[in-house]
Amino acid sequence: MAFFKGPGGEKRGRNAFVRTKVPLAERVSAIVIVCLIVCIGIAIAIKGRHFDPNLYSLRTDALESTTKAVEGKAGTLRTDGGVQPGEEGATNTPKTALPPAVKSSAAESSGEGGGEESSSAPAAPATPGAPAGAASTAQPPMDINLPGIKPMGKTEFYNADNLFEKIDGRAPAYLGFNFQSLRSRSFSVYGAAGSYVDVYEYRMDTPINAFGMFALERDPAGKPIDFAPDGYSGELGYYFRQGACYIQILASDQNPKTVAAAKAIAMDRAKSIPEDNAGLDGVRRLPVTGMVAGSVTFVPENAQGQSFLKNVFQASYDYNGAKLSFFIMLATPQETAVAWKSYQTFSGKFGKESDLPDEQGAKIFQAESFGKCKVIYQREGELGGVIDAQDAEKARKFVEEYLQGKIK
Repeated sequence: MAFFKGPGGEKRGRNAFVRTKVPLAERVSAIVIVCLIVCIGIAIAIKGRHFDPNLYSLRTDALESTTKAVEGKAGTLRTDGGVQPGEEGATNTPKTALPPAVKSSAAESSGEGGGEESSSAPAAPATPGAPAGAASTAQPPMDINLPGIKPMGKTEFYNADNLFEKIDGRAPAYLGFNFQSLRSRSFSVYGAAGSYVDVYEYRMDTPINAFGMFALERDPAGKPIDFAPDGYSGELGYYFRQGACYIQILASDQNPKTVAAAKAIAMDRAKSIPEDNAGLDGVRRLPVTGMVAGSVTFVPENAQGQSFLKNVFQASYDYNGAKLSFFIMLATPQETAVAWKSYQTFSGKFGKESDLPDEQGAKIFQAESFGKCKVIYQREGELGGVIDAQDAEKARKFVEEYLQGKIK
């Protein structure tokens, strides 16, 4: 064992060493830790004195879904018949049920009654413009009579209050476009065991909001379809806007029979829903020359962060080697004139702004700020232009050629 001499010359072992000075950093750390422990203890004590009974209350309505038949994609679990949904002999009878008292309470809280087409969610309003979340039985079941398919279960109905139950995580986006109701049903495919097609019909209050939701979820890689002007096909389905509805037809797999059934259902839905393009004149005015596929968007309020820009359609364009963003807003001549002036004033506050010569009766101004340029025009009931451009000259030429009718 090694020894060393202490301050008085005595021998000490290494394990007998005593530290006589604690560094300042350690003392400060100890004080901080003690203070944190005290604060945590106080917080727990305060929290414990305020009991919230709602944290532990039983929501019987949340249990109601467990008493219903498994439908749609959830039906991939084995059924009572021991086969997959869509196979011959498959049933959707649940194996368990709530006790009668709980089941009765759940039914009362959800407002359900009897009837063959009642579902786990109350029926949503079928008429555009109806108050969001108002339950209604006016919307009929989804009956699609086509060869090769068979309904797997009853039609499901959802409204603004319970849409999250069907598309949790995506519901806020739909509500932002004045979602009214969802009607959904799944269909099995003959000759393709285990295959099915899910049909979703989202009804908004107006065709313009239906287009907005469709544009928000548009897949840039989608392929155009010929039976709906605002639509495309993806790897496993069809997506399109018809009237005030945004429709999704989703195939469970790429089996040729399943894909063919999905297309047949999509064409049937496009024919069955009345055509209505009210409010969509703006998107029709966006030039198609040079437009980047799938880039059209719609913003109902506060476009570009400006309160005076409403119902704005915008798309990206390839123009002489430059990537440009062009937008259009249609309103009354007075509203567009006021919006143009407000836009000009705002642009002048944060950069260099200047008037350009009129073009085809349109007033134009150009502004540069933060290294980017915008060229904005106004004529009659139309306001639009190029924003966030890197090349000011190309932005100006694009707007001028659009006003001259050279870009259509």
